[in-house]
Order: sequence, then structure tokens, then C-alpha cells
Amino acid sequence: MIRELVLLVERLNLSGTQNIMGNQFPEMLALLSIVFGGSFLLFAWKHHAYFLGVTGFLVGGWAGLMLKSHLQPAGGGVTPMLYLATCAVGGAFIATCWRRFVGILLGGFTVAILGSVIFPSYFRPGDHTLSAISMAFLLGGGLGAIFPKFFFVFNSSLIGAVFVTCIFLPLLLFGVMYQLTTSQHEPIADDGPVRAPVRA
Repeated sequence: MIRELVLLVERLNLSGTQNIMGNQFPEMLALLSIVFGGSFLLFAWKHHAYFLGVTGFLVGGWAGLMLKSHLQPAGGGVTPMLYLATCAVGGAFIATCWRRFVGILLGGFTVAILGSVIFPSYFRPGDHTLSAISMAFLLGGGLGAIFPKFFFVFNSSLIGAVFVTCIFLPLLLFGVMYQLTTSQHEPIADDGPVRAPVRA
């Protein structure tokens, strides 16, 4: 895992940091992964607006690059940075303003991932794959609309456990239980702007 992360950083032309950190570069990368994963495990719900914004920013930027490669695969035209920046800012805005919609997406994603693990034969390429993914997203999206907080806590704990990696399942369970316990009386905020109360 650490070696793969190091190779990823090298491919992104950030390998010059090895000169600064010397031979400790893999260990520094591992430490950053633990800190990042730990922050998701412990503080994702307490500061969910920030974490939702960062997640929406990253996902939006990734979607922008995919859109660029789909619309202009040969290059030229609009610079990729414009796609990246526009979609990243849009993703952060959507994630922080329409949290129930994000809950629907997270619910669909979670059920689709769990379905592909539990019933892998239905999610292999074939005639029924699209139907299986669609049903998983419909089921998960409905659950995500009803329980957006749970799916946000579950997915943030999943991200944190993946980054820390050393004891995946106990960390995942700890993150879910810790966040749900410490935020017991903190429901997810309503979507859209808050309206002033009407006076009689």
C-alpha cells in the first residue's frame, strides 16, 4: 500500500519531496494517511460541512476531467484546468448546500458496493449488470434520502479505515459508533437557505 502511494506521488511529479524528506518519504506518506484517515474517523460528522465540501471538491474535479476527456478527447479547445476548477467548485457547492442529495448518492454508492461484494455474479459484465447497479442505486438512494446522516457517517468511517488500513474492520466499526454516539442530538441540517420565522 505504501509503495503504491509513493509511486502515485512520483507519477504526479511530486517526487522532488523525496529530496527534502530523504529516505523517510514512505513513512511520512504513511503518517499523513493515518492523520487524514483518523480525522475522518473522529471528526467527519462534527465538521461535516467542511468534509462534505472537500469531498465534493475532489469528486467534482475528477468529474470535470472525465467530462473534458469525453467532450474533447483529442485535446485543444477549453483548457482542462477550466473543467477541473469549474466542476470542483460546483461539486463543493452541491455537497455543502444539498446534503440530502449527497445522502442519496452515498446511499446508492454504498448499497452498490456492498452488493458487488456480497453478490459478485450479478455485478460482472453482462446483460443483467446495468439492472443490478440500477436496482442497487434505487434501493440505496431511497435509504440515503431517509437516513442521510448514517450513510455520511458510514462512508466517512469507511474512508478513514481505508486510509489507516492497519486494522480495517475494527476501525470502521469504531468510526461509525463513535460518530453516531457523539452526534446523537445533531440531526443533519435542512437543505437550502434558512428562512426567517413569520411574525403575526
